[in-house]
Amino acid sequence: MTAPALRRLADVDELLAVRDDDFARAEADPLRAGSFWALDGAVGWVTASRRVQGRAHLVALGDASSAAALLDGLVDSHGIASTTLPRDADRHLPAYRLEPRNDWEWFVTRTAPPPQAGEERVSWLRPSDGDELGDLLRTWSPRHDVDPGHPGVLRWAGVRDEAGALVAAAAHTEHRPGVPHLASVVTHGEHRGRGLAAAVCGWLTRALLAEGTGWVTLGMYSDNDVARRMYRRLGYLNDHLFTSGRLLRR
Repeated sequence: MTAPALRRLADVDELLAVRDDDFARAEADPLRAGSFWALDGAVGWVTASRRVQGRAHLVALGDASSAAALLDGLVDSHGIASTTLPRDADRHLPAYRLEPRNDWEWFVTRTAPPPQAGEERVSWLRPSDGDELGDLLRTWSPRHDVDPGHPGVLRWAGVRDEAGALVAAAAHTEHRPGVPHLASVVTHGEHRGRGLAAAVCGWLTRALLAEGTGWVTLGMYSDNDVARRMYRRLGYLNDHLFTSGRLLRR
């Protein structure tokens, strides 16, 4: 039996014609992706790796074995150094392993969440809050995705306590222009369990939808059960399960 052929696609529009997918619509930025590909059962795009400077990253969608085959067909010719695959697709890569191996989930909502207790305390932060925000993230969210000043960050929302100290925050970022993405949600350890993260995320989601974006997305590590329950209460649906990491030969 002849193996299915790997084929290059013209652009993100052709990729979406092959696989109509919200994640691809939100994340496959034609200004950053170098090429788009399809294999029976999978599509993907190559972009710059955030983990290995000067090397490439492949994002693949589809069934696990087909996504792994897509990666296997591109890894050498395109210098793929890291990847994002459907959950556990790396199990179909006998010659490679992911290190570190991170399981995570992608969420999306098109519906304004119900008002959350404490939202009246949420406001946009100022550029001058960057140092305080950075300290909060480094101390209480060591796996956060973006820092103040990151080129993908448009603005931050947060909550201060009675003494004026920043105790909770979240970033409004974009991975593709016009698609808002929540990132780096953080709450000070002494203020957890009070609904501050829900207040910030609910307020921020509602503000972004009110601006006419139509939808808001976010990602979270799969071991964060508390965050998953919160996002679902806010109306987010976890649309995709992924495994990501740096690609190393066994």
